[in-house]
Amino acid sequence: MANKSHELLNGWTLIAHKSYKLFSNDNSYVLLDQHNVVSMQFSSTEQELEIFQSDYDLRFKMIPAFKTIKVLTQPDEE
Repeated sequence: MANKSHELLNGWTLIAHKSYKLFSNDNSYVLLDQHNVVSMQFSSTEQELEIFQSDYDLRFKMIPAFKTIKVLTQPDEE
């Protein structure tokens, strides 16, 4: 399991498999899977994380005390 850590604004961190791609505009983010399909759209502020859209099979865990989002879903083996 090769994960990569992405530092987000306002002290948040996203941890996901290295095949995921993260794009940002100000404090809004889009996470793409290995097929370039949007897995999650979200934004962060100092106090909260708002998820606008998430793929139905994307599993993730939020750890508010550490301002961390950990994507648990691993990419398909091909």
